[in-house]
Amino acid sequence: MSLSDPVAVYNAANNIEAHHVRNLLVDAGVEAYVTEDLSLVGIGWLGPLAEIHKPQVWADRADLERAKPILEHRERREADLGSTDTQNEPEAGPAIEVVCERCGQRNSYPAAQRGSVQQCQHCGAYVDVGSDEDSQEWVEPEVGEEAAEES
Repeated sequence: MSLSDPVAVYNAANNIEAHHVRNLLVDAGVEAYVTEDLSLVGIGWLGPLAEIHKPQVWADRADLERAKPILEHRERREADLGSTDTQNEPEAGPAIEVVCERCGQRNSYPAAQRGSVQQCQHCGAYVDVGSDEDSQEWVEPEVGEEAAEES
């Protein structure tokens, strides 16, 4: 069956999102179709240019009232998920203690700076803030242990 009076009900960021929204509508009994962005127009040297073509979800104008609450629920859910996104939040965990090799003073850095290079808070020298690999302490083998391993 085709749409008698088609109207774009959703502008998606990409083809996958468009198909996801379409599937939500179809599952709720609203006939919907996707126009995908398959064009090469807007492809630049550095990749696709934003806002040239957007995939859209289309439904019949008569189904707008049934589609509206589904789309609003999806938007609210996406907003809720976005507000609890921990990817952009600072890494939780204990502060990282670093001893400056130049002045010998102890410095404390937040866990989010793990793996970075920072300046010593006392002398200004650059210090490596511990990474996951550095979390295990390095232990020099005893002279007797080296001889035992070599034989």
